[in-house]
Parts: sequence; C-alpha cells; structure tokens
Amino acid sequence: MPYEIVTASLDAKDKSGRLDVRFGPDLKTVIVSRRALLSVASPPRATEFRLVQYADTFCQIAARRLASTSANTVRITANDVRGWLCAWQSSPAPIQMQTKRQRLHDVRPA
Repeated sequence: MPYEIVTASLDAKDKSGRLDVRFGPDLKTVIVSRRALLSVASPPRATEFRLVQYADTFCQIAARRLASTSANTVRITANDVRGWLCAWQSSPAPIQMQTKRQRLHDVRPA
C-alpha cells in the first residue's frame, strides 16, 4: 500500500512517537510506543531521530495492519517490531551474481 509521511513528532513526556501518514486518500495516525522505538535498533533509543530514521519501517508495519482494518489510528508496539525483525531476518538473502573476471593479459600459446 503506497503511503506518504505528513508529520512525525515525539511526545517528550512519554517518549512515544506519532506519525501522520497518508495511505492513499486517507490520513491515518500511527502511534509508535516507547518500547517499539527502543526495540527497532541497537543501541536502544527513544528519540525523535530514531522515530524519523525508522519511519518507513513503522509505516510498513502499519500498512500491513491497516490492510485488515479500517481504523484511523494504529498503535505500533515492541511485539510488532519484533515480528517485523523476525520476518526481515528470515527473508531470503538476494542472490549474488558472479561477475566474469577480466584477464589481465591475453596469453596465447606460441
């Protein structure tokens, strides 16, 4: 589901994030819990920088949840992040293409 992040902010009191995201024609609110911010990367940090840095990840998690509901607000928790991390880590690695090596010298038998 295509999306566009409109605003991102961190609540200084409880260190939770808020993303206002446009999913198609609808504007939805994504609340990111403090624990979700701490769980998304190492070292754990609940900062506005971390929220913005992983905003796409939180939007992907929210988009998956919004596919099965019509709610206007989605809350992302640490469990959601752990599920995303497990799925991301277990996805197959891209296949590396072998490159053809170039010869340094064109050696031909005499």
